[in-house]
Amino acid sequence: MPDKRKRIAIVGGNFAGLTAAIKLSRRHEVTLIDPSRHFEWMPNIHEILSSVKTPQALRLDRAAIVEQAGHRFLRDRVTVLEPAQHRLATAAGRTLEFDACIVAVGALWNTHHIPGVARHALPFRAVADGLAVEKRLHTLAQQGKPLRIVIAGAGISGIEALGEILRRHRDDAGMSVEVVEAGTRLLPGLPSSLDTGLRRLCEPFAVKYRTGTTIAGVAAKSVRLADGTRLRSDLTLWTAGLAAPALLRESGLARPPQVWAGVHQTLQSRQFDNCFVVGDAAALPHEVGKQAFHAIDMGALAAANVERFLDGRALKEFKPAPKPLLIAFGDLQTYLVAGRWVLASRVLAGAKEGVYQVLMAQMAPGCVVSELPAASGRLWQSWRKLARPQLLSLAGFRKRPEHRTRRLAAPSG
Repeated sequence: MPDKRKRIAIVGGNFAGLTAAIKLSRRHEVTLIDPSRHFEWMPNIHEILSSVKTPQALRLDRAAIVEQAGHRFLRDRVTVLEPAQHRLATAAGRTLEFDACIVAVGALWNTHHIPGVARHALPFRAVADGLAVEKRLHTLAQQGKPLRIVIAGAGISGIEALGEILRRHRDDAGMSVEVVEAGTRLLPGLPSSLDTGLRRLCEPFAVKYRTGTTIAGVAAKSVRLADGTRLRSDLTLWTAGLAAPALLRESGLARPPQVWAGVHQTLQSRQFDNCFVVGDAAALPHEVGKQAFHAIDMGALAAANVERFLDGRALKEFKPAPKPLLIAFGDLQTYLVAGRWVLASRVLAGAKEGVYQVLMAQMAPGCVVSELPAASGRLWQSWRKLARPQLLSLAGFRKRPEHRTRRLAAPSG
């Protein structure tokens, strides 16, 4: 008897794509395609730089999770997506037909076509990137030479990376960091009190912030700014922005000059009604931040709306949840950002770790057997390197004004 189930393809298995696979009913024939076997918890890759996290602690077995949900996982890369023909092709030569497709291809490292970036700077988009940076930092420190670091971009990734570098290397002789940001202040788009707080925290260390300027070129041992200034650099860490995958444009989901795929508020493509685009790749009518919690919510809604689309029912609109941001700055401070308000306390590091633990467990529902050792390791590591030090410091917490909880109102700018 022929299989009458509707066929759903999911292109990409990160936060949005994997969530969609978990949520989709087994009454459909669901296939998730991704070139990597491992799902990676990217919001915490900065902690690899200080060895607070290991690569294993930030990875889940994507294949096991998809298969536990009752679906099929293909370790492959989609090279051709033809929504009008209801089909896609992969690098391994497979052709898949679908009734509906969820596109969750994420975003890529953006070099902005600046000379030397691709060759000499280190990216910071995956666990392997974090490990490469950590090894480079360790090698430089072992050599006993001045450790000169340039970080391109003072967004959340750049700032959290700086915090972990200071956690591990702030006492190393000769360490200096230059942070270059095109915006006029650190963490552009967030309350300006964060800029003030971060600069104050860094006063005891050899950290210099260069805001309102851009990088014109990167060499093996230096970085050239747009005004001609040259910064010496033994390690250039590039966190400056995201680029759209070419598949969005090649498939027609993104129409020039747009680089991200335009979608309705329902996450349904503006070009093809059988495609839903989620996560970083989606350009909603009202822009939302390219953050993991939005991607997770999009994946859940896309799963529901694909089923509604296949059943001929009305689609639901995506309503971004007003969730606060937790931004860690190594062991020096953690910030809770809710709209224009900022709460600053080292104790919040425990809250950020709790979010990581809970959501990692949610991404592996039922705790896949193969994930039990990794889950136990995450919990032990969390206690030993984060929770225990914080608890031990609580006795002296009230005696140290610089570590007290503060609520900072941000100017409207």
